[in-house]
Amino acid sequence: MSDRTPEPARSIRLSGDHIPSLQSLRGIASMIVLLRHYLACFPIGGAVGLAYQDIFFNSHAAVVVFFVLSGFVLSPSFFSRTISLSELLGFYVRRFFRIVPLLAVITALSLFYVKSRLSTWSVPFANAWFEGLLPHDVPLSASILVKCFIGMNSAIVPQNWTIACELLVALILPFLVKACTGRLWLALLTFVVATVLSFLAADGGGKSLPVVYTVDFVVGILTFRILQSYAKRYSDFFFYGVVVGLVCTRVILEVLTGRAELSFHDPLCSLIEAVFSAFIIYGLATQNHMSRLLSARWLVWIGDISFGIYLVHFLVMVVVARLMAPFLLPYSLPIQMLLILLPVLAISLGAACFFYRFIELPFNDLGKTLQRHVRAALSRA
Repeated sequence: MSDRTPEPARSIRLSGDHIPSLQSLRGIASMIVLLRHYLACFPIGGAVGLAYQDIFFNSHAAVVVFFVLSGFVLSPSFFSRTISLSELLGFYVRRFFRIVPLLAVITALSLFYVKSRLSTWSVPFANAWFEGLLPHDVPLSASILVKCFIGMNSAIVPQNWTIACELLVALILPFLVKACTGRLWLALLTFVVATVLSFLAADGGGKSLPVVYTVDFVVGILTFRILQSYAKRYSDFFFYGVVVGLVCTRVILEVLTGRAELSFHDPLCSLIEAVFSAFIIYGLATQNHMSRLLSARWLVWIGDISFGIYLVHFLVMVVVARLMAPFLLPYSLPIQMLLILLPVLAISLGAACFFYRFIELPFNDLGKTLQRHVRAALSRA
């Protein structure tokens, strides 16, 4: 394959957020998370089945892909701009309206569910992991509830730890972009510092997770920097190799270290997965063979609604399972799983599409408008 990058690839390098194959990558990652969480609720297959799940439904790798993609697609915001108060506040406003409005809606729906009688209905064939999801009448103080609505507590939206990482890292992301896209020694120093901090913070509990995963955002920023100066394709064979590396990292590390199960937030696993994710993103951004396949309209559509899929799927799973459980008792567990999975997928996709059209798009537009107003107001001050 030629190393020469055609003009169409060059024309999109500064707008990574609009590369169709990267949108599809988001969608694939969100579906992997959904399916892995579903299998966690209704596990079958024993130890061997779990090993296969760790590979083919590697939810941790999918989350790392999200973080590296965020660093990559947000880099253009400050790649060629100076950091000023107007740019900073405009960026924060736009990021807030990109994430928090839909999160607030899902949080409100989840709150209604945990306070309802439906959350007490029994699902005899589910496991303890399922029962721990959105438990009935979970105690919520006013401060915890506020934190839930802004992504800083996972009491009623379990995946809020990732939202907290996105929002808190966003506060320093403009400075990370300038550091990683400046002098080479500064970019390398930023990566090394972020890596060291990720290992030091690994045992610090939930509040330290933004520190643990900051290195993933840094890897995304560095991927963008490399793309700007060296946008050449590598072989498709290498691309498929790094995909295998990404999904197998956790299992390989467990074998090499002799540990039955790595910590979910293991910093070495996260770092290696981030590097593999960077190679995948770089390959898709330079329009390799898989990039063309992933540019299919239906896959891009799933990518467009991926944030809604990611946020709503837990709520859909617990509601559907409790509504259908009385009718599924005569069937075996595999049949029960299939009969629940089909409506879970359909409702999750349908709800995410609705949220994208009526919540995400309007608030994204509002965020962009407010960003322009903030820039204009502060530039005149």
